[in-house]
Amino acid sequence: MARDANHPPARRERRGTGLYPSLVLAFVLAIGILIAIIQNLQTVELKYFGWDLHTPLVVVLLVTVLATVMLSTFVGATWRHRRRGQLGDREELREMRQRAKEPVAEPAVSGPPSAQASPPTPPPGSPG
Repeated sequence: MARDANHPPARRERRGTGLYPSLVLAFVLAIGILIAIIQNLQTVELKYFGWDLHTPLVVVLLVTVLATVMLSTFVGATWRHRRRGQLGDREELREMRQRAKEPVAEPAVSGPPSAQASPPTPPPGSPG
């Protein structure tokens, strides 16, 4: 197949998945957490509703961060689910309004008027 001299060859545009930048970011965060663990090995006393807990500071920090991430993920998923439902309802309402605006076509009657259905006649000799 000959190429046209006026058109350069098609150039493929490559789009990444973002995998490498996210891996680099995860690695940097892991190093940061490791440094925090090494530097904060001292034990802290945590009192909460009558509980006394003696644990390393980094454990308290990590549990707090994980709880925050889980809570924000749950709230975000709930919000997205609700929003998708609202958008779906809105689209359905728009379609229903569009159908209501369209004129209703009368059904076409085919054939002669005698061919239309008429009520059945009772057999001779029957009451009625």
